[in-house]
Amino acid sequence: MSANKAREVQRLYIPPDLRAGATVTLNEIPVTTAYSFAVSIFQYLNTWLDDGAKDYPARVAELAPYLSPSYQQWLKEDILRRSNRGELDRRTRTVTLINEMAYDDQRVNIINENNFVVWLDLRITETHRGVPIKSVDIRYPIKVVRSNVSPEFNPWGLMLDGFQENPTRITSTVKE
Repeated sequence: MSANKAREVQRLYIPPDLRAGATVTLNEIPVTTAYSFAVSIFQYLNTWLDDGAKDYPARVAELAPYLSPSYQQWLKEDILRRSNRGELDRRTRTVTLINEMAYDDQRVNIINENNFVVWLDLRITETHRGVPIKSVDIRYPIKVVRSNVSPEFNPWGLMLDGFQENPTRITSTVKE
């Protein structure tokens, strides 16, 4: 599908819970969809099950259709920074939502019909060679933007576009 055809695509976003019914408008992105997208993509991007030196760059490449070009560039620079500091080699990472910080309407700021800021409160847990080295709770202000990318490559029609502002630490436990 060409880029011109991708712009002609009409999307219907269905909210995750239809028990109470829903009124949906063609091409209107519900805040719940922006939130679900941000959680799914950001969590997968930042989960390294075997070795961060291999897993992190592989995730960036795999998720390219879901990441804006500027965010992809930032991530590639982040990989280089972390690699130079020895923060990726043989490091594993898991990312989970902090239970009491699940979705509510205050977690998504609507900038306009094409741009959102999603506030994710996540627990980052890391090990190095199997030894726990970090458990930190961080609030991430993730920018989510509408994209005209082909649904063949990105059925959401959304991309992560980096951070609205610097992420902030909520609480942490670090072993060194």
